Amino acid sequence: MTNNIVTDYPALVEAVLSISDKLDIQDNGRQWMNKQQAQAYVNLGKQSFKKLVDDGVIKVHSLDEHGLARLERYNRDELDEAMKSL
Repeated sequence: MTNNIVTDYPALVEAVLSISDKLDIQDNGRQWMNKQQAQAYVNLGKQSFKKLVDDGVIKVHSLDEHGLARLERYNRDELDEAMKSL
């Protein structure tokens, strides 16, 4: 039996986190997503996603009025509709 020792730990950690993120987004079926999940769901880069949010194409739901200013959520159905409208 061959002893395989992983020497590139940062690359391994990055790969595991990437797989975890993809599984979380694709298999969870969430109706509400945070920004990173929504961006990955519509398969857009950060700048493109931000532009569509700034232009009002993608609707963002802020929890600011509840004292949670840093929490924004995106609705799956609204994301689907936004992408269909492009």
